[in-house]
Amino acid sequence: MQDEKKDGKFRGAHRDVSYKHVLKYTGVFGGVQGLKMLITLVRNKLTAKFLRDVGMGLNAVYANIAEIINAATNFGISFSAVRHLSEKVEEGTEEEVERYILVVRTWCVWTALLASILCLLLSPLLSYLFFKESLHETPYIMLLSVMLFVMPIEAGECAILKGLRRLKTVAIIESLSVVGTLLTTIPLYIVWGIDSVVYSLVLTQTVITLIHLYFSIRVVPYRVKLFSRSVMHEGMGLIRLGIPYVLAAVAGALTTAFIFGYLEDHGQIGLYKAGYALLVTSAGIVLTAIEADYFPRLSAVNHDNERMNRAINQQVDVCVMLVTPILLAFILTLPIVIPLLLTEEFLSVIPMCVCGSFYMFMRSITVPLEYTALAKGDSRMYLLMEMFYDAVCILLMRYFVEAYGLLGAGIALSLSVAVNFAVVYVVYRLRYGCYVCLSTLRLAFLQLIFLSAGVALCFLTSGWVRYAAGSLVFLFSALISFRRLSHESGLKERLRNRFRKGGCDSGCGC
Repeated sequence: MQDEKKDGKFRGAHRDVSYKHVLKYTGVFGGVQGLKMLITLVRNKLTAKFLRDVGMGLNAVYANIAEIINAATNFGISFSAVRHLSEKVEEGTEEEVERYILVVRTWCVWTALLASILCLLLSPLLSYLFFKESLHETPYIMLLSVMLFVMPIEAGECAILKGLRRLKTVAIIESLSVVGTLLTTIPLYIVWGIDSVVYSLVLTQTVITLIHLYFSIRVVPYRVKLFSRSVMHEGMGLIRLGIPYVLAAVAGALTTAFIFGYLEDHGQIGLYKAGYALLVTSAGIVLTAIEADYFPRLSAVNHDNERMNRAINQQVDVCVMLVTPILLAFILTLPIVIPLLLTEEFLSVIPMCVCGSFYMFMRSITVPLEYTALAKGDSRMYLLMEMFYDAVCILLMRYFVEAYGLLGAGIALSLSVAVNFAVVYVVYRLRYGCYVCLSTLRLAFLQLIFLSAGVALCFLTSGWVRYAAGSLVFLFSALISFRRLSHESGLKERLRNRFRKGGCDSGCGC
């Protein structure tokens, strides 16, 4: 990974970047996400076949239990570590960077132990709360303690690689992890069916953690000092910064639990989870690069408002221009895609996904803004905004799900994130001076019109009319995106040179 090093082992990793850089790593992680989608296609198809909607609902409930405990005990170390490590790589020495990695790893082990013990102690209560006053699931919840032990370790190693800007390594790990998930879960589903849900969760997380460790210890050898007072003291800064993040994560996990409670049964939970996963996966091709590439860059320039705003607007531009055509293609082809990805019984989630497309569109604008508070180290403000969003989401979900079922869930998702964007933008503009420039807002509004037209076609037309008119809307949206991004990054010129030379223009000889 020599291309990621400069001026020493860790130094020089952060600098002002161009649209070319943003597009490059959006493409890198988008390619990884594309691989994920391809393998998810196979996995979800087999999962739906062997577990059906009830099994997928149980999987979602167990995963939510693990998420709540992990969120309550990880102290936000992964986010805090990325931010602080990015700053140390920018300004500190190699010894300071290595020392900080030691601190992060030590605290991750302690949080792993805490999560496991808490899971074991609370398993009867969790079984009673999540499974309608039944204690029969207690042994399975206790088994989640293994999963909860490896989760913080995996998160810590991933944070270290992101903070060191080892983005290509992170991309490789992501690719191997999704392959490992497929190879570990499907055999269990085939052999044991619905009884394998917890075992597959535990085995999958363990494999993913081992993959992270294999790559990360090749960059920085694994060392911890579990009983060192100085190490524990140095890590207190991580904890203080991370506590509001922990509360925000717990609130988010509890919000999901509330939403599950509004749904009728495990079957409808499985349908909702499948629809939500389809939405997130479709736009995840673009948004997955935000945490891996954008957040470390934003953290490194958080003291310079001009550079910070430049990074924000670049990321919003790229996200909006790429997400909109993807969402249009996604919602217009849902009647074809869902039977391929899942089974025909999941076709009932189409209205939810179509309405929820606005949710992913607004997320492409809101998420780059939301990371400002984390990059600034203002975790209390991040907590306040997250709790506001969770409260709005719970209120809207309660009304719209009870009134319109899964369709209402899609409406509630979109409305909640729209309200969240308005509040976040006003608060962050006043508090941090961050903004989305007029040209970006203008283009975002234009793309919103195209997406609205696509949604209208999904509800008002069918057959060849839907696909013909939808194709025109998609082409106009894609053309606008291509012109904007090629103007900012020189993409058109690079493509022209590549075709003219019959290969790439980097001089690599390919």
